[in-house]
Amino acid sequence: MRFVVRSREGLQRIRAALPRLRVLLPSAGVVTVNLLPEHKAVLEGEEEVVLTDERLLPMRLGAVTLLLGPRAFFQTNTGVARHLYAQARDWADDLAPATVWDLYCGVGGFALHLSAPGRRVVGVETSPEAVDAARAAAAAGGHAATFVTGDATAGPPPGPAPDLVVVNPPRRGLGPDLAAWLEGSAAAHVVYSSCDASSLARDLAAMPSLRPVAGRVADMFPQTRHVEVLLLLARR
Repeated sequence: MRFVVRSREGLQRIRAALPRLRVLLPSAGVVTVNLLPEHKAVLEGEEEVVLTDERLLPMRLGAVTLLLGPRAFFQTNTGVARHLYAQARDWADDLAPATVWDLYCGVGGFALHLSAPGRRVVGVETSPEAVDAARAAAAAGGHAATFVTGDATAGPPPGPAPDLVVVNPPRRGLGPDLAAWLEGSAAAHVVYSSCDASSLARDLAAMPSLRPVAGRVADMFPQTRHVEVLLLLARR
């Protein structure tokens, strides 16, 4: 449970009410207060205060448990997300890549599902909090995955291209720089998870050597026009 308040007075009132709140809502495992002192069109302020001993909320998806902080991105439909990650894992198991990069990895959804013995998985994410959560989940679950803080849009990690790249960009898509890098890289396969058909089409046009060979539509947002599309791309 997260409260967004204007002042520290609000923070102190919620802190004082925390024992009663936890009695009324025993399922609230993590309670935080975000301070947003300015009146402007943003969702949150820069300061987050965790009021509970628990800082990360466990979210179990099959054999993988993700850990979510208050600023974490997580797929909105847990049941559909479970199938989405499982599909990517099944494709990866069929391809048996030795190395995988998960760009825009968030709290490690794809990276942790694709980790396997003998496979080197690296996740890249701009949010230090998400990277910390992904590392904690990897350690708790015994997953052989490494996570680093970085901006995948500005450029991938240094070193040789991996066998498989997973990308799960925001609605705006990959952008020209990352699309150009993927097009010119030696990566044999790409798994692309998209929440916007227009940016997906634009990115595919910028990567003509990567051909869709399998796909799955996930109704992540029921009763809306929005869907999540998962594609497996193979180099021509």
